[in-house]
Amino acid sequence: MQAIDAATVHRLCAGQVIVDLATSVKELLENSLDAQATHVEVKLKDSGLTSITITDNGHGIDTSSFSTLCRKHWTSKISRFEDLEHVSTFGFRGEALSSLCSVAQVTITTATRDSAPMGTELEYNMSGELTKQTQVARERGTTVRLTQLFAKWPVRHQDLKKNIRREYLRLVSLVEQYAIISDNVRVSLINQTRTGTTTHVRTVVQSDRLTRLLSVIGASLRPHMARIQHESTQDGDVKIDGYISQPIPEAGRSGSDKQYLSVNNRPCDVPHIKRLINETYRAYCPAKYPVFAISITLNAQTIDVNLTPDKRTILIRHEAVVLDALRKALGRVLEPEESVFSVNRVQTQIVAPSETVGGSPVQPQNVAPEHGDNAETGKRTVTVETSVPGVIRCFADDRTEPSRKRTANSVPEPNPVHSKKLKDPLAQPTVSAPRTRPTPALPTQPTASKKLQTMVIGNCRNRIQNDLCSWSQTRTRMQRKHARHMAQLEESQDRSMHSEDIADDAERGGVQNTDDPEQASRALSRLIHKTDFARMSVIGQFNHGFIVARQSSDLYIVDQHAADEKHNFEHLQRRAIISSQPLIQPTRLELSIVDEAVAIEHQSTLERNGFRIQVDDTQSPGHKVLLLSQPVIGQTVFSQQDFMELVGKLCVCPEAMPRCERARKMFASRACRMSIMVGDPLSVAQMSSVVNNLSQLDHPWNCPHGRPTMRHLYRLPL
Repeated sequence: MQAIDAATVHRLCAGQVIVDLATSVKELLENSLDAQATHVEVKLKDSGLTSITITDNGHGIDTSSFSTLCRKHWTSKISRFEDLEHVSTFGFRGEALSSLCSVAQVTITTATRDSAPMGTELEYNMSGELTKQTQVARERGTTVRLTQLFAKWPVRHQDLKKNIRREYLRLVSLVEQYAIISDNVRVSLINQTRTGTTTHVRTVVQSDRLTRLLSVIGASLRPHMARIQHESTQDGDVKIDGYISQPIPEAGRSGSDKQYLSVNNRPCDVPHIKRLINETYRAYCPAKYPVFAISITLNAQTIDVNLTPDKRTILIRHEAVVLDALRKALGRVLEPEESVFSVNRVQTQIVAPSETVGGSPVQPQNVAPEHGDNAETGKRTVTVETSVPGVIRCFADDRTEPSRKRTANSVPEPNPVHSKKLKDPLAQPTVSAPRTRPTPALPTQPTASKKLQTMVIGNCRNRIQNDLCSWSQTRTRMQRKHARHMAQLEESQDRSMHSEDIADDAERGGVQNTDDPEQASRALSRLIHKTDFARMSVIGQFNHGFIVARQSSDLYIVDQHAADEKHNFEHLQRRAIISSQPLIQPTRLELSIVDEAVAIEHQSTLERNGFRIQVDDTQSPGHKVLLLSQPVIGQTVFSQQDFMELVGKLCVCPEAMPRCERARKMFASRACRMSIMVGDPLSVAQMSSVVNNLSQLDHPWNCPHGRPTMRHLYRLPL
């Protein structure tokens, strides 16, 4: 064994700290924020391939620190390990500048309050040693310029050039996180290319956190953002504050790219916390992911941020307590939104004593005297409440003499219920009781003074639900049903005894027959590759609906309709061009700066989906895109919500051809109608074509509606 020389150790450690474009900017951005800067500008040339410049107006660098500024593990943040429990700055390891010198050319220009307007330009070599010092004009603050990033690391440099678009989007997302949590700081991100200069992030100094969040995600979500707050000493001094989108389709996103979490004002990744937020939100809005910016404040002694060099992975001592507090806070914000109904009204109806509701008498109810019965007319008061759209609850009050009350076995007369109109415009439609039918006689039993009836109104026919059941008849029916089920169970057990050999053979082949489509799909994906469909030989057709195919010693049964439907569906997904309808007047869209840049870059993809846009460079960032036309399929016209869904998918996966959920459902329906149906006889050539087509699909295991395309049938003996 031999010791590694210092230069090699330096390069090995630097490669762990600065791993990509985003981390190189992150370290410099954190240094600017630690220097109490109120304005930080990140300027890239050619998305960072040519140069990266970070300029701030912080307190600058003192002259005494010039020679040691870029040395390994030199820092002003801590002096001993115990200081980590109270550290409040982003950086404290003293590795950032030293590592940057190893992967790029570093030039620093700085000036303090005492030296301004005279500053100093510093140049450092690969080892972090000061090589040149020049006096220049500079206001108070610091400017760090990086050039030739990863030029001496051929593999990383080639990967950066190849995936520069993906790396730049990751950088934008990272700068957005710091822009949202930085109070009283103006953060901007500018990218200069050969086609022009684009501002992707810009916040205002004097703004609250919601305003900064909306400057990142777009002002159109302002009405749909809800405040989430929680503070309790019983939960271990946990404080939660932030914003989350309401659980409605127009407020969510197709991906989880707009989710910002910070602990003690430090952007970090805590998988358990993000998973809890997403699962709770998707319980109310399954098709979307939430947009949120949540800050969690904990006791500094209960977290450990010194796990990784980038300090984004943290360890929380009482994570279960934090999760429980967050679950409570989310419940208070999200649960009330599920119970909001559009109809809420109360009607008072005057009913004659001889009238009934639902074929049985209306039972008495204790009501206030002013809402009581009418002594002269002998009528009763019926109060009708609504709690859900289209459903009202009826409470009746009977104050007539006992001798005049109706019994349950009496046959009512079909008298109408006269509705008293209220001044509320929502209560204008009158509700008439339908004709009632006689009910079988039941023993007279004491009843409660208040009985709830349900009347369904709206698009359906008006009716009173007052079903009466006979428990003796129900018990008899249940006994017969149980006996029938027991007989079927015994018969199935007898059949299973004769098929044990087949089951054993299937298990030896690694596949078990199951009625669960998801379990079957997972088993098939482990057993065969989709290219194996091309090597299957067709044996024949069963019942004009299924194709029996063989590969080696395994027999498979292929659903001819589901297989052909999935082939047609993926063909439409990849190649279909949706027609568009021009708008009478172009609509200016309010987008976040990132979404706007993605929409401009993928104009051709949006046009294939029917959305044609125009870019107005004279407008401010976020307002440059004009919507000229939107897609139309049949009688269905798409909306701006579908446009935002497409842009969100392009942010997550820019290489794929995205389709909004509405278009996907239409493609699935069209593929179903144009496919081979169950009952169609097929020739051997047609069956072979159906099976071979599965080998060309991205996901051949299920049809668009979730129906399995194939099941394992039998393993032939060797």
